[in-house]
Amino acid sequence: MTRILSLLILFLFSISIWAQRDTEHWFAPMKQSYFTDSHQQALFLSTDIATPFPVTIYNNSIAIGTVIISKGNPQTFTVDKDMMMTDLQSGAFTTTKRGLYIKGEKPFFCTFRFSIDKHGEILTSKGKAGIGTKFYTAYAPLSVISSSFNFTSGVLATEDNTTVTVSGYNPTVQFSNGTTGASNPTMTFTLNKGQSYVIEGNGNIPGNLTGFIGAKIVANKPISVTNGNFNGQHTLIGNGGGGLDIYMDQSIPVERLGDEYVLMKGMAPLSYELEGAVVVATENNTQVYVNDETTPIATLNEGQFYRIGSTSFISQNFSGHYNMRIKSTKKIYVYQLMSGGGAGTYYNTGGANYIPPLNCFLPKKIDEIGLINTLPYFTPITPIVKLNIITETGATVTVNGTVLSGAQGPYPVTGNTNWVSYSVASVTGNITVQSTKAVTAGIAAGHEAVGYGGYFAGFSSIPVIAKTNGNCIPGMILEVDDSYATYQWNFNENPIPGATTNTYSPTQAGNYTVTVSVGGTCPPATTPVFEVVMLTKIPTLLTDKVICIDERTTLDAGSGFESYEWSTGETTQTLSNVGVGKYSVTLKYNGCFNTYDVEVKAAPKPVIQNIDLQNNTATITAIGGKSPYSYSVNGINWQSSNVFTHLPNGQNTFYVKDAYSCEPVKVELTLINIINAITPNGDNINDKISYSDLKYKKDLSFSVYDRYGNQVFKGTAFNNYTWDGKFSNKKMLTGAYWYEISWKEPKQQNALVKYTGWILVKNTN
Repeated sequence: MTRILSLLILFLFSISIWAQRDTEHWFAPMKQSYFTDSHQQALFLSTDIATPFPVTIYNNSIAIGTVIISKGNPQTFTVDKDMMMTDLQSGAFTTTKRGLYIKGEKPFFCTFRFSIDKHGEILTSKGKAGIGTKFYTAYAPLSVISSSFNFTSGVLATEDNTTVTVSGYNPTVQFSNGTTGASNPTMTFTLNKGQSYVIEGNGNIPGNLTGFIGAKIVANKPISVTNGNFNGQHTLIGNGGGGLDIYMDQSIPVERLGDEYVLMKGMAPLSYELEGAVVVATENNTQVYVNDETTPIATLNEGQFYRIGSTSFISQNFSGHYNMRIKSTKKIYVYQLMSGGGAGTYYNTGGANYIPPLNCFLPKKIDEIGLINTLPYFTPITPIVKLNIITETGATVTVNGTVLSGAQGPYPVTGNTNWVSYSVASVTGNITVQSTKAVTAGIAAGHEAVGYGGYFAGFSSIPVIAKTNGNCIPGMILEVDDSYATYQWNFNENPIPGATTNTYSPTQAGNYTVTVSVGGTCPPATTPVFEVVMLTKIPTLLTDKVICIDERTTLDAGSGFESYEWSTGETTQTLSNVGVGKYSVTLKYNGCFNTYDVEVKAAPKPVIQNIDLQNNTATITAIGGKSPYSYSVNGINWQSSNVFTHLPNGQNTFYVKDAYSCEPVKVELTLINIINAITPNGDNINDKISYSDLKYKKDLSFSVYDRYGNQVFKGTAFNNYTWDGKFSNKKMLTGAYWYEISWKEPKQQNALVKYTGWILVKNTN
């Protein structure tokens, strides 16, 4: 009862703000275990670019809004709760539309900050560095069984036809849909771009306390992964609050991991055991060390984890500043657990965030993190924020232009003399951190029972090309960060002579990259490809059309262009009442002009290829045009069947039209009287069967076959297409013989007319 009461009194808030500056950001959704109606959530976007530019937010590949950001002008965008989280069981273990994609023309930071009554968290986007094809899960190990707790992992697809397989979890895991790790040791699902899938297990199952930590998520195309607890508790020490809070962050793919990390402690005393890290191995026989120790604290196989406790933090110079070095023999995930609270609230202000590895390609500046002490919540709060900084030894570090010194640092990192750490108290608003060497930064913050923490930058060791001016060639300017020692621009993988600064103006459309270096022993690296096209907006509505020859139609170039000019002289978006012919339109977009051709084509007419006739039944075969076809014998009543029965002898007309329903094609045909029997006995009555009256027909053919398929007669001009019931001048046996009569109708595009049936030959002597 005491613990339940504390849940009703305390607001539990934690965020991890290790955002990555990039032009694209993805957020996978999550499943709630603890929820109230007081939810608030929003995207926070900021940049160091002085010129304002738009950022568009998408849900399920549909744009839901746009904001304009620039340096000193961060923006927020409120998001409906159902786009990112669900408290319904029906929202898990199924394909959904939840998840967000955010895109801008230039790099920016993006976080998703959310809260419910007494709880809160932030997902910090790692940009394109956060999407990949192989992940291992992490969450705060649960220390007590409770239905208020859970683990949750959300997957968001960035491309169509993405197949995802999840495996490696403990057989004792029981998912919230009732399946178990024993009955379902793997799960596989397929998503299209913008679709998502959420996995969850409740905290009232003993196997779920740690059983899903280290699960492997593998996809055939890049995905974004969110994981953690939508309410967890990872210590029982102290007043029973036990670190009760949401522990959630955006994961990173295995290829972005490293083998050395530095952590700085939050605000809780070491004895509370609220802080530390969860280490997850990605390979067998991974040895993990802390600080300068030479004996591994743990040896792990793939998917196994180890919880490093608070006592591994080392106090530096008795200043109240604590840091920890984690070193491994193979790539590992480091999932930091921390507290941002003050006295009496340490237990209720937990948070978790993924830590990037140390590397020589960390940026030299973090510019700018907007609204560092702001979060969406139903009542205002004013937290105290401490800024923690990690940089290379010997660097000069500034925050918003002020050089750090004295009690702010630098403090050594035990076990690695190449790195140092700083702390700056009481930071607010928009923050810019700059160093003369590689740097990353994080925060620890609290306000009464509200706390949050995290870091900025470092997951992407490669710069990203951004477009800073214009969309036309010439005039377009590309750039990368200006913090590297050397630059070499490349076009279609070939170096561009003289292009050795952080900016470049492309002269032709194609693929551009930049090879950069930071000096020292760090090898050069090349950016991802940036494709330059002549026009960034394509008129998708402008397509060739097919109409009947006597019809008119409308051409539409689509909205959003600055100007239109058709080949006919009109300057409107649409061109109406046009017939068959070729047209073009010149479109202006972002100052660029491009001309597009479009053609209105006459619908091809179908062709009656042949007509098979048998016992006053006609079967029509049509080709060409566009199926399906419709058929008629009067041009008024139409049917889908190509068979007509009980036709009268004499003149008949057959009509065919295709799916375009233009003027039908027709064939006029006289049904001839077919002779069904002959008695070649010399009495001059039914002695012969003759079709000499048809010899004017093109390619006339008249053949007779016995029941074994042997041809016993072939009509020619020499025999006047007449059969007397003989073969090689010998009478045929009495019996039924198969006949075929066919010809072509030149006036109807050589339509083939063919009669078939049986003829009885009866010899009486």
